[in-house]
This record gives sequence, C-alpha cells and structure tokens, in this order.
Amino acid sequence: MITNEDTKKIVKKFPEIKILVVGDFMLDEYIYGIVERISPEAPVPIVEEQKRIHIPGGAGNVLCNLRSLGVKVYASGIIGNDEEGRILRKKIIEYNINNDEFLLIETQKPTTKKTRIIANHQQICRLDREDKTPITTEELESLFNKIKNIISNIDGVIISDYDKGVIVPEFINKILAITKQYSIPVAVDPQVTHFGYYQNVFIVTPNHHEAGRFLGRKIITDKDIEEGGKEILERLNCQYVLITRGDKGMSLISKDKVLHIDATAKEVFDVTGAGDTVISVLMAAYCSGAKIEYATELSNLAGGIVVGRLGAATIKPEELLL
Repeated sequence: MITNEDTKKIVKKFPEIKILVVGDFMLDEYIYGIVERISPEAPVPIVEEQKRIHIPGGAGNVLCNLRSLGVKVYASGIIGNDEEGRILRKKIIEYNINNDEFLLIETQKPTTKKTRIIANHQQICRLDREDKTPITTEELESLFNKIKNIISNIDGVIISDYDKGVIVPEFINKILAITKQYSIPVAVDPQVTHFGYYQNVFIVTPNHHEAGRFLGRKIITDKDIEEGGKEILERLNCQYVLITRGDKGMSLISKDKVLHIDATAKEVFDVTGAGDTVISVLMAAYCSGAKIEYATELSNLAGGIVVGRLGAATIKPEELLL
C-alpha cells in the first residue's frame, strides 16, 4: 500500500540517481485547430490551425519524464541533421540536460516526427515521417563508446525501443553485456520485433497487446496475463514482467508471485506516452531504493495521471503524493 511518508522518502532520493535512456528519440508535433465546415473537395473536415507545439517523443519523452522527476539523465540515440532535429535538441535541453549528459549523435536520416492534428479536443489524424533504416556500424560504435565513458556512474538503464532503427540486435547485445558487467538493472519498453533479444534484463514493460503479439495469442483475462507473463519470464529469463492493461491497470509477474493493480485514472483523455511515464517512474523509484512492488504501484499512479492529459505528458514528484 502506497503511503505519503514512504513516497516522500523515495522522491527525496530522485536527484541522487543517474539513469541512462537508450532508444529512439522523436519529435511529437501537435497542431491544434477548430472545425467549422467540411471541405468541398472531399468529405473531410477543414481544420483552421490555431497553434502548433513540439514535445520530445519516444525515448525523449522518457528522458523528460525522468528530468521532471528530478533524476539526472543521459540520452543515447540519434538525431537528424535537420530542422526537426534542431527543434528536438532545443526542447530536450529545455529540461536542463547538460552537454555531458547529451550523448545523441547526428545522422543523415531525418528526425522521426509524429504530427497529430487535433480539432475541437479530438485527434483528427496523425502523420508520421520516419526512416527505419538501421543505424550504421560507425554510428553504433560512436554511441556505444559514449555509453562506455559514463556507464560506471549509472544506477539504471531504460531501453525505449520504438523500432525506428537505433535499437538493433548488436546494440542490444552490447548494452546488456556492459550493464551485466557493472550489475546495472535494465528496464525495457520492448518492440515486438526485438522482444526475444532482451534476455536476462531486470524488467520488460509491454502492454497487453505487445505481450500477446510476442506470444502469438490474445492476452485479456487475469489468467491470460499470469500464464503469458510466466511464459515471457521463461523465454527471456528476466526477473520481472510488467504488463500494462489500459483501464484494467497493470500486472507485475515474477517467478513466484503475481501482483494485479487496478487502474487509478478517473478519465482517460489520451494514452500517448503513458508507457513512457510508467517505465520512468518505475525505474526512478526502484533505483532510489523502493521495492519493485512499491515502484510498480507508484508507476501505476503516475500512468493514471498522465492519461488524463492531452499528448505526451510528464509528471512531477509532488503529484505522486496522495
């Protein structure tokens, strides 16, 4: 059971820990407008643009969630040599990311961008611009050399895998080998494409759809979750599996225990980035000394807060207090 006194002790330690975020950094663009008429050219709404904002997405959202919590962070990934890349870099730096923490390297690939058009408080459509070509051997070595320089001071690693070309099998193997060498816990928000490569990690945090696709069947009931979670544990030989389940909450599965936690959201407005918040709070709490069960409850609370907001939202430490 979460108590304010216990949470205060954990939150107080957030600024003392260091977490490395490795993965696909993206730019989320939101175009807000109003709809008052239908186009005469086609049966589609005409959106009158009123404002446009940019937010770090993907691994960038994990990074910003951690910084919002007060955690010291390191960013490892690629960024395009383009206008979107410059905007993304600027937005990340706004979260007080220092130069020595900014391990992103420039690439000739365009910066991944997701543009969401929102009218009258509803998302009309999403436009994605991306190049999923795997990073080159030279880029991989450059990223890994930067990681090697700081890894001995890291308390935890989060791999944010959106299958946009950064998290390739060779990079996964290198990261897992060096974190094992230093006994650093690794949390993974996995893409189904690479799911099987995450052997011996501390925890994986798929949603129930991703877990189901990995196992080749639907994961719906508590029994499905328990059986599926156990199978993932065995196949990956990881310590924990945390399956997020939307309005049914989340379930933490270990070899000898299953913990089902009910959802806390009063109203779900937008699930964008909720998984990023969950894994951020989970690792921040665990690396600060919380037991995994307590860290999971805090992450569930945080996830319930951000789904009530529009877009990829971050959470502040004081919001974790009941």
